[in-house]
Amino acid sequence: MNNDINATLPAVVDLIVLGGGLAGHSAALEAAAAGKSVLLLEKTGQYGGSTVLSSGSFAFADTAAQREKGIQDTDELLRADIVKASGGRVVPALADLYVQEQRDAYEWLRQHGVEFHPIALSSNQGVPRTHPTDPWQLMRALHARVRASRNIQYVDNLSASELVIDASGSITGVVAGDGHQVAARLGVVLATGGFSRDRELIDKFCPRLANALVLGGEGNTGDGLKMAWKLGADLLDMPFITGTFGVSLNNYPRTEIDPGQEARLTLSIYKGGIAVNKYAERFADESISYKVLGEICLTQPDGVGFQIWDQKIMDQSAPQPTSNDLEDAYRKGLVHKADDIASLAKLVGLDPERLQQTVARYNNDVAEGPDTAFGRTGLGRGWGKLVAIDTAPFYIYPCSTGVVATYCGLKVDADMRVIDVRGTAIPHLYAAGEIVGGFHGSGYMSGSSLSKSVIFGRAAARTALETA
Repeated sequence: MNNDINATLPAVVDLIVLGGGLAGHSAALEAAAAGKSVLLLEKTGQYGGSTVLSSGSFAFADTAAQREKGIQDTDELLRADIVKASGGRVVPALADLYVQEQRDAYEWLRQHGVEFHPIALSSNQGVPRTHPTDPWQLMRALHARVRASRNIQYVDNLSASELVIDASGSITGVVAGDGHQVAARLGVVLATGGFSRDRELIDKFCPRLANALVLGGEGNTGDGLKMAWKLGADLLDMPFITGTFGVSLNNYPRTEIDPGQEARLTLSIYKGGIAVNKYAERFADESISYKVLGEICLTQPDGVGFQIWDQKIMDQSAPQPTSNDLEDAYRKGLVHKADDIASLAKLVGLDPERLQQTVARYNNDVAEGPDTAFGRTGLGRGWGKLVAIDTAPFYIYPCSTGVVATYCGLKVDADMRVIDVRGTAIPHLYAAGEIVGGFHGSGYMSGSSLSKSVIFGRAAARTALETA
C-alpha cells in the first residue's frame, strides 16, 4: 500500500468491508457483482485471516458430491445437527438462513474457482458432509476475483479504528489509519474475525482457557467487536468460547508454541484413533466434538493429550481437510512412529506397560463390544465402525488444546444487521463471519464456520444493497 493514506483511500464508496478473510471477500464480491463500489480493508499484510489457518472444511448437505458417494443427507438433517451441536442455542433465523443458502453458497464458491476434495466425516455430523478445500487455494481464488474487480479497492496493512456515526445514529463510514475518514453510502460490514489473539478479551470472557494455546489469524484481536460494542451492540455466546483439541505440540515435552512456528490441527480420532493422557490412559469418548475434547484435555495433566493410531488408519490419510493429512503431519516431524506400542510410548515418555494395557483393552472392546471405558460406538456421532489399533507400525501425536477461533460475538438478525442491547438494529452496520454470535452456541459442527462466513458475508452485502 502507498504510505500516503490520503492519496490511496477514496473519500466515499458505496460499501466498506472491514477484514480480508473469507467473510470479507464474500461480502465485497457480492456487492461488486451488483455494480457497487467497495473498499475492502485488511489490517495485516496478508489476506485470509483465520481461514488460511483452518482445515478448509465446509459443511453442505444434499449435494451432488454426496449423492455420488451414496450419502443420503437432507436440509432437515443438516439443521438438526446445527441445533444439536449448538446445545439448542442457535438463533432459529440464523439456522434457517444457513440451510436455505448453503447449496447456493457451494455452487457460488465453485463458480469462483474454489476446488473441493472428496467428502469426509467430521465432528458433530450425523453423516459425512464435510466438503474439504485447500484453504490457501480457496482464498487465492477469491482474492484473484477481488483484485480483478473494477468495483473493489483492496487495501492491506491498514486498520479501521472507529465507526463514524451521524446524528440519526446511522453508520456513515470509518476512521482508518492516521485519522483518515472514508464515507460509505450503504454502510459498513464488520468481518474482522474473532479475538483469539487478544489475551485480555479471552481472560475477560473465558478465564478457564487461560492455559490454552493462543492461535488464530494474526489480526484477530477483536477490533470490529470493540468498535460495535462501543456503540451499544449486544453480544451472544461469549461464555461458550471453547478450545480445539488436536493442536500440535511441535517440540514436546515443551508445551508452548514458539512465535512464528506452525501450529497444526490433526485429528486421527475420526478415522479410528484414540487419545490418551500423560498416564497413558484414555480420557474421553473420542467420537465426540473436538471442541468438547478440547475442554476435557485441558483438565488432564499439563493439558496434554496423545493421539494413537496404526498403519490401517495412516493409510486413510487424505490431503484435505488438512486435519486428515496424517502423512503430512508425520513428514513434518509432528508424529512419531514405532514398530510396537511399548516402543511408541518410550518416544514421548509414557509408561510402556500402561499404554500397552490401554490399547489392549480398547482392542478387546472393539472386538467384543461395547467400549467399556467411555461407551464409544463410532468414529463420529455414531457414524462409522470402530477399528482395532493392531497393525504395525504405530503412530503417536502429542497435542493440546488451542483457541483457534472464538465463535461468538455480535448479535445480528437474519439480515446480518447488528443489533444493540435494546434490540434495535444499528442503521447501516452489518456483520459476518467469526465476529457473529448466536450461531454456534455452546458447540460446533465442523465445516459450519467457513460455510457461515460465505453465507453471512453475502447476506450482509445483499441487505446493504436492499436497504439503500
